Amino acid sequence: MGMDIYAGLAAQLRLRRLRAGLTLEELAEAAGISVSFLAYLEANKKRPSLDTLARLAGALKVPVSGFFRENGGSGTVPEELKALDRLMKLLRGLSREDAGTVLAVVAALVKKLSRGRP
Repeated sequence: MGMDIYAGLAAQLRLRRLRAGLTLEELAEAAGISVSFLAYLEANKKRPSLDTLARLAGALKVPVSGFFRENGGSGTVPEELKALDRLMKLLRGLSREDAGTVLAVVAALVKKLSRGRP
């Protein structure tokens, strides 16, 4: 891998959590680890054990090997991660109903924009 294996792991963990629509708190609870430990893992400040990786993978419903794919199989991880971060920031503080409305609008836009693609 071009980048440090732990930096790639941290990026994949965060990306997969955001793709799953989970907060740090939700994933930490599902994996049986503390929120602060998960935050450290995503920031590449701590290194997980194999057991912790397995629990995180189970909570995210992905194979452990998925954390080790270089850029998730494409070169879009950093940009996709930035976009997901921006969307999560926009949704924070909204009611569930309002957040659902925003997500429905985003989904409709994505569907419309992807129609012209091969």
